[in-house]
Amino acid sequence: MDWKGKLGALRDSGQKSFDQHASAALEQHWPQVQTLFAEKVGPAALAAAADDAKMTLLFKVVYAALPSPVKVIVKEDSFVQFCFSHRDQLMPPAAPSVSPTGSTA
Repeated sequence: MDWKGKLGALRDSGQKSFDQHASAALEQHWPQVQTLFAEKVGPAALAAAADDAKMTLLFKVVYAALPSPVKVIVKEDSFVQFCFSHRDQLMPPAAPSVSPTGSTA
């Protein structure tokens, strides 16, 4: 393996370790993320839940409200991916479906 391969392998192993630390930090602060999501985004999230582009923007709003130490460890893209993988935990369990006219079903 040449030096570029070794450097790439080192980078990949470091990224994997970083991702594990970021995931652990997110798991630790998940209740706060859920609270921020409910307070800052709540009703808009229900209307946008089916639209991934809107959900991405909503997750970025929540990321901006996270404590600075968390944002140092967890990058925005990782946070957004984590939220998408846990989207079902963010939405209320018996959320009524919202039609485009604003009425609930």
